[in-house]
Amino acid sequence: MSDKILILKNDRAGDLFTSLKLISSLISRYSSIKIYLSELNAGFSFFFINKKIKVVNFNLTIIDKLFIFLDILLNNYKKVYILTPKSFYFILPFIFRNIKFYSIVYDSEKKLRPSKYLRKYLYKYKIIYRNKINSKSYRDLQLDLLENNDIYDNDYLSLNIPKINKKLKNILPKKFIFFQFRYLFFNKLGWGIKEFDYLMSVLHKKYEYVLFSSDLESNKISDNFNLYFKQNYSIIDTKNYIHTKNSINQKTFYLEKVNALNLFYILKESKINVAKEGIVGHLSFFHQKKCHNLFNFDIKTKKDVYHQKISYSEWCKGMNFTFSFLNNDIVKSARKIYKHI
Repeated sequence: MSDKILILKNDRAGDLFTSLKLISSLISRYSSIKIYLSELNAGFSFFFINKKIKVVNFNLTIIDKLFIFLDILLNNYKKVYILTPKSFYFILPFIFRNIKFYSIVYDSEKKLRPSKYLRKYLYKYKIIYRNKINSKSYRDLQLDLLENNDIYDNDYLSLNIPKINKKLKNILPKKFIFFQFRYLFFNKLGWGIKEFDYLMSVLHKKYEYVLFSSDLESNKISDNFNLYFKQNYSIIDTKNYIHTKNSINQKTFYLEKVNALNLFYILKESKINVAKEGIVGHLSFFHQKKCHNLFNFDIKTKKDVYHQKISYSEWCKGMNFTFSFLNNDIVKSARKIYKHI
């Protein structure tokens, strides 16, 4: 169809993957689509070849809001899909009443986002609950925004799914486990370099080769970790397609500054992926690869347990991954991970 469609999806990378089936379904039906992405998920724009892509900030600036407002004002969009819950976006249906707005909305104990009043101006919406267990995950619930005559693209046929670069594949081990290092996750557990080294040694008990990535965000403490990784572990340079072995750790490879596309490839090539729940889990689900998710919730009361069950029903329901709840005891935590890999 020739109707012009606008998709607002400027959120985190993992969140983008929860919307890919819906976006692919829309692409299969509508020829004129524009997608707003953020600086956090724009690295995966390769999915949307030949589609109009506009990158704005994850936290919208006044200029971003003005640009989006004028875009809608000056273009004859028939439908707008709000796929990230920015307060500004929920004002737009009130202003542009001749456009059909579709959205996921949120109910919690203390707040409705958006309010019942603003929901009246949405053409169609589905509710994610933050105060009770969801019957459908965020990923599946979005598909309910499709109309009866829309095409459901369950196999992502409308997306551009690239094949791994041969140069990259040639420098990867034949069989490896992937681990995602996250500084804040380690910091919350009270773990440091000593604990990281120990965890790597445990992974090697089952896998000859271990590949790991690090935080892309730069700060003094994460930079210290990255410097240690470069000095003490072998390195795979995914940009220049070379690997450098370190005599201390010859079969543990640090993926220095790996970009979104190469991370996409590497997670597909691995035997199993291990990471804090987030982008790695969603990428693994896309590739139908094994994944072991790591959690470090602060559980103090039954209410805390119930809250985490609600969160799980929103983001992880139906993914069927194994998972471990970790604490500051690295030996016990590593033992939990070992059982599942």
